[in-house]
Amino acid sequence: MVEPRQSAMQRIQVGVIGLVVVLLFVSLATMVLDRVQSGPDAVATGKADAGIDPSTPPDEPLAELGVTPIAKDDGAEKALEEPAQSIRQVPGRAP
Repeated sequence: MVEPRQSAMQRIQVGVIGLVVVLLFVSLATMVLDRVQSGPDAVATGKADAGIDPSTPPDEPLAELGVTPIAKDDGAEKALEEPAQSIRQVPGRAP
């Protein structure tokens, strides 16, 4: 039979290992959630490190994102309107 002292020691070891495993999972989950939530915060922190005040609005927000607006092309609009005007109704048929 197992002695009461050995049984108690085994229970303590299992309990400590369980606590270590739970602590490992909690710390891992915390690290993952910090990385996920630090997206916008990291940008503000990077601006503060670069000497830019994050509270002031940017002068060119599209340029900071790397996006530029496309100039309107008048030729493309005319090309789209011409086919619509050239459609004719077949004589003898009602719309």
